[in-house]
Amino acid sequence: MIFWFSGTGNSQWVAQRLAATLNDTLVDIAQATLGQQHKFTLKPGESIGFVFPVHSWGPPPLVCKFAQALQLDAYTCSTHCYMVATCGDDTGLTMEILQKSLGSIKLNAAFSVQMPNTYVCLPGFDVDDYATEGQKLMAAKSRVEKVATSIAERRNVIDVVRGSMPWAKSRIIRPLFVAGGMNDRNFRCDASTCTHCGKCAQQCPLRNITLNAQGTPQWQGNCTMCLRCLHKCPARAINYGTATVKKGRYYFKDKK
Repeated sequence: MIFWFSGTGNSQWVAQRLAATLNDTLVDIAQATLGQQHKFTLKPGESIGFVFPVHSWGPPPLVCKFAQALQLDAYTCSTHCYMVATCGDDTGLTMEILQKSLGSIKLNAAFSVQMPNTYVCLPGFDVDDYATEGQKLMAAKSRVEKVATSIAERRNVIDVVRGSMPWAKSRIIRPLFVAGGMNDRNFRCDASTCTHCGKCAQQCPLRNITLNAQGTPQWQGNCTMCLRCLHKCPARAINYGTATVKKGRYYFKDKK
């Protein structure tokens, strides 16, 4: 069983490839959260995995809350549990933060998969150039195959890129970001550019976007900052304040 969350598609692609290789069931964390579904029954010998993007050197708060509420029937200390975190560069102490949220459910293995950058809301952050994006996606295919092999063999391994100063990033910068930067107050939609297609509302994983009478998106304060609405707006009408006006856009497309 693989519990997954994805904003712009990187983690969803990884979860789907792992599920296909390992013949595992996929559980969308956002959908489970909306349906208040936190109790699951494991089959004998079934492993459990968590696949998600790294947000400011830690799991998205949505993933942490889901992990805290998770109840697994038939879970034992012999159940193999792993995480796969997608990241633009490094993970910080993502594994340690998830482990704390999981409580008595022990992580036996942890992996990171480098994927194209998606965070664009602060100065100095942008999507990768086309060449770097292509290189990351190419490398990710063989990386996921390697991860799948390790999971199938139930290896107890920590194979993540923590990066430099992981403690400072995850224990100092991340809490500040979660407290002050993980909200939807700065999202804006240019009404003159918006085509009123409604895709932002349809695709928001937490149904946090509604449309007003003119068909323009309105954010409702329950945002996980996945940036799916911003990156997938076909008209580039959505921005995060003025910080993203000239920034790139990215969402996963499987370039076989």
